[in-house]
Amino acid sequence: MRPADDTSAARALRARLRRADALEALAQPQVHDLVARAPWLRHRPKGLIRVVQVLAHVERNDPRSLARVLGGGDPPVMSRARFERLVRSEADELPRALRRAIALTEGGCNVALLGRDVLNWDDPERGEDIRRNWYFDYFNAARDSAATEGKTEDIAQ
Repeated sequence: MRPADDTSAARALRARLRRADALEALAQPQVHDLVARAPWLRHRPKGLIRVVQVLAHVERNDPRSLARVLGGGDPPVMSRARFERLVRSEADELPRALRRAIALTEGGCNVALLGRDVLNWDDPERGEDIRRNWYFDYFNAARDSAATEGKTEDIAQ
């Protein structure tokens, strides 16, 4: 299920998961392989289904978070208004919004971070922290790009 495993079997699995409804997603043996490695996922089936269906759209792993990828570029890959709508999405709206966002990124972002964030998006203890981190990543992506190009100002005094 990892994008790094870009075999024909992995591509076929991603295609099945992209088209699958909730029960069809759970019918994939690889989803159960994931649950075997992380048994606690069995107790969060809705989150698990959201995660595998969203990650099925990621074509390659990238060290940057999705929010950082979306905020990169001049202009950013995703507009500020659209990004704010994405961050305000409720858990049931999130997969659709993320599929659209991933399509803007040429299919790459940090798979582990995205999976964790999707799983915990509606968690009462972690959800707000996740959204805050997404804002920091999105708005600091341009600064990171400028730093790598040597365009930063020294503000230390």
